[in-house]
Formats: sequence, C-alpha cells, structure tokens
Amino acid sequence: MNAGKHRVDRFTHWTTAGVSILNGAVGDYLVRRNNSLAIDMAFVHRGRGLTLEKDALRAAYPDSDGHLCIFLHGLCCSESSWQFPDHDAAAGKTYGSLLHDEMGVTSLFVRYNTGLSIAENGRRLARLLDALLGAFPVPVREIVLFGHSMGGLVARSAAVAGGAWLPLVSKMFYFGTPHEGADLAKIAHTTAAILDAMPSRVSRLIGGIFDMRSEGIKDLREGLGATGSQSDAQSIRHYLVAGTLADDPQHPISRVLGDGLVRVPDTPEYAGNASRVRTVVFPGLHHMALAHDMDVYRQIKDWMREGADA
Repeated sequence: MNAGKHRVDRFTHWTTAGVSILNGAVGDYLVRRNNSLAIDMAFVHRGRGLTLEKDALRAAYPDSDGHLCIFLHGLCCSESSWQFPDHDAAAGKTYGSLLHDEMGVTSLFVRYNTGLSIAENGRRLARLLDALLGAFPVPVREIVLFGHSMGGLVARSAAVAGGAWLPLVSKMFYFGTPHEGADLAKIAHTTAAILDAMPSRVSRLIGGIFDMRSEGIKDLREGLGATGSQSDAQSIRHYLVAGTLADDPQHPISRVLGDGLVRVPDTPEYAGNASRVRTVVFPGLHHMALAHDMDVYRQIKDWMREGADA
C-alpha cells in the first residue's frame, strides 16, 4: 500500500471513529436537530454504505448462497471494532471474513447510531433486515445475528419488533452484552440523580450536565429490560461469550468488574429458553477484545456447526 493511500485510510478510520463516538454520546440529540452527523443505520461494505438493491448486493456478495451472518457493533463503535488488530496474525480479518473463508457464509456489517434508544435501534434493524430480505439476489435460507455489547441488546430488540426475517434466524451470538444491565451505566444514572436532588445549584447544574448522556447510554443500565420484552422465538439458540480482566473467573476482580465494563452473567435464563442457551467465559479477555480474538472465533466456529438439535 502506498503512503498516500495509507494516510487516506487512516484519516477515514479516525473520522469514522470520531463520528461514531459523537453519535454514542449525543446521537439522539443529533437526530432531533436533524444534524448531518447523525448516523443512519445501514449495512456497510468496504467502508461504504450498501444500497439495498439486487444489483448492488450481487456485486458485493457474488458467491452468496443465502446463509447470512449479521454483525452489530457496540456503543460508540463502528464495524471496524470487529477487525483483528494490526499486531495479530489475523490482522485485518473479522469473525465474518473468517467464517466466509472457512464456512462459506455471507457476512454483513451494520453501522448505526448508538445514541438512540435500544428499542428504536431494534425497530430500525427489523426494518433494515426486512428490506435486505426483499432485495437479496438469492433466497435467504438462514440468518445468524452477532452483537457485541450494546449490539446484542439491539438484536434482541429487533426480535421483539419482528418481521418477515425473524423466522429465518437460527442463532444469536452475544459478546460482552449487558443483558442484566451495565454497572457503569447504573452508577452514572444514580450519580446524576443524587446530584440533581442536592440543594446546591452547582450540584444540580453538574447533575444536569452529567445527565445529558444519550438515550442509548441510559438504556444500558436496564439491559434486557430496554429491549421491550424478554421473549423470543423458541427456535432461536442463544450463545453468550463473556470475558474477565483476571485470569481466574472466580477472582474478586473478575466477579466485580467482569471484562472491565460488563460482569459475567449469573444465570443464562434471561436469554430465552434456558435449554437453548450456551455460555462460555474467556479469562483474561477484556470487553473490546471479545469482538476480535482467535480463541473466541474458534468457539464461534464450533457453535456455528451445531445442528438444530444441539
């Protein structure tokens, strides 16, 4: 790669990262103000929004057999969060591209405004998946959803909204998803409420500023409760991937802090029919690394191969 193109790619990467962070922080405000920086939910292919038309989809995925994997990033992130880092042997790859190479599936990546409420993003995802279903150039046979952090809650919320796509979903994967609520979001909510209740004008002012965080961030304190329902189609199998900061999952740091942002779940029942839930914990793996780790990928691949009766 020549130096000029590398600089352009780096600039594009950091611009996308900056806009994604801004949307996570105040994305709902940007939408209300009709600001051009507000991200519209869309599938992204090679860094560009993908037009949901047969010719465009055929050009982007010429070898697709209709088995689709849909990837949803987390708060303040973009689809690049799924990429393995430059120092890794799989640098530039993603779980999606590896699954395509080894299993032939078609992987699509969603970019969305993480500052909007989880329920609103769920409704938008449901509509987007219906549009994809109507435009895809070959019959869609199966859909598998992958959600990192907030992305897992958005996927669950889309299932609540439903659509023609939902009966095609066989599996849902979650990576560091705060089904039970994120502790940091709960602390932020409590702190803002305490400051707002204090008699000092300065305290109330600080509390008001503190509470200006987006609806998406506020929703993280509720976890699954923010999706609108806790029920799913009973045929969907759920796969939960969690990490811990310490190498021992029973270490106090692991039990209290989990992967640094989300604690390891106590029970899997909240994810639907308990008999159709699998959970695995990767000690020593922090929150963001869950989206691009080779050991996690090997577990994904094993689970992808499970039959309908697994």
